[in-house]
Amino acid sequence: MRHRTKAAGLLAALACLAALPATAQPRRVDIAPPAQPPGAIVLKTPGAQASATPETWTMSNLDNVPVVQNVSVPTLTPFLPPRGKASGAAVIVAPGGGFVLLAMDHEGWAVAKWLQSQGVAAFVLKYRVLPTEPGAAGLDKANAEFAAAGPAARVRRIGDGARVATEDAQEAMRVVRARAAEWGLDPHRVGFMGFSAGAITTMSLTLAADPATRPDFIAPVYGGLGPPLTGGTIPDRPPPMWASQAADDPLFRPTDFSLVTGWQAKGGAVELHLYEKGGHGYGFPGRKSTSSTQWPADFLAWMKARGLLDARK
Repeated sequence: MRHRTKAAGLLAALACLAALPATAQPRRVDIAPPAQPPGAIVLKTPGAQASATPETWTMSNLDNVPVVQNVSVPTLTPFLPPRGKASGAAVIVAPGGGFVLLAMDHEGWAVAKWLQSQGVAAFVLKYRVLPTEPGAAGLDKANAEFAAAGPAARVRRIGDGARVATEDAQEAMRVVRARAAEWGLDPHRVGFMGFSAGAITTMSLTLAADPATRPDFIAPVYGGLGPPLTGGTIPDRPPPMWASQAADDPLFRPTDFSLVTGWQAKGGAVELHLYEKGGHGYGFPGRKSTSSTQWPADFLAWMKARGLLDARK
């Protein structure tokens, strides 16, 4: 009965996203894998195993954003600030991509490099995604099938992707806290930031029934401000939350802001930045000519105000 109740809650929570009308998908082209930052750590998430289908990289004909699909081996890449500049705080960064791809640059590496420059240790989580046929053709096919699918099938795909991503997020939290002394980190100042599907993963991680892997603070970015999309119950005294979204985000409007009010009702601190324009997927450093470009400065100001950047002996 418990499992059926949980599944029913997941279906109800995801229905609003899955029922959205299909939108035209951009065409993608195959590209060579971009140069990737060194030092990636393979995560030993229980149940994770390499797939015979290789990772492939593509780029949309509408932008210059490289994305990777068919990730079956999760990794965590550290971006550590110099010891003299390090604050001791850490943020794990989870890119988005609808659980079938990962926008590794503007929602991952670029964010981490900026955090590193501010004295924050950053770790980019390359989590497992749902498999597709290889290359741009495979990704276009998967997107077309999702657009044509009914609500139940969309819910199933999103739910399956979120479950696997959350398992990898939990393992990432274990690794960072276990190696905190080695990296000069405060194990009680380990936060989690996610974009889009990464933001959904952030919330799922935080609501999971495992306090040992719960972040000390979170920053979901354009992941919705209504009920948590993976269901779950907000715990008492949840971690401080900084949230960012654009009011013109086509995936998450209108909203009842119940995530914010629910967080506060359980004793959680919230700072919300709702930018007038920016759409969905503005990433780092935000969408040009909109106030969403202010989000990095706003997030940094919040961290400073909460004392998260105070160097501690």
